[in-house]
Amino acid sequence: MKSIVIRSVERPSSKNPAELIRWFCYAFGLSNDEETGIEEQILIRFAYAAKKNLGIPSSAIKIKPEIARSTVIYHLNRLIDSGLIVKKGRKYYLRATEMSKAIEEIEYDLNREMMKMLAAAKEFDKLMNQKGRNVKIR
Repeated sequence: MKSIVIRSVERPSSKNPAELIRWFCYAFGLSNDEETGIEEQILIRFAYAAKKNLGIPSSAIKIKPEIARSTVIYHLNRLIDSGLIVKKGRKYYLRATEMSKAIEEIEYDLNREMMKMLAAAKEFDKLMNQKGRNVKIR
């Protein structure tokens, strides 16, 4: 199950790709704005790999020698949950060949899920109007 967090934070004015990756990670609730997190270091690697349409196995992602592969996989899974990274076979990929395309695909997914929720909310409202206010909660 994916769980996407979107924070409303001001976009940096910087034209530096690393600063924008930091902002994406912060906006997606993957890191705080005070320090560079593992997700940011991983995501920038995937952004460069996506330009060449390459996937990266988890064993090839080296952040620091003291960071275990299990820690890298944990952070990869957080990026998967955010919708930015996908796993195909033994490799991981940025969801699309460009960050803008990945964001557009996430937007599409969010809109689809919101439409499902809206339909359920309308059905709920209709049921509440039919049954009155005496609804039993289990």
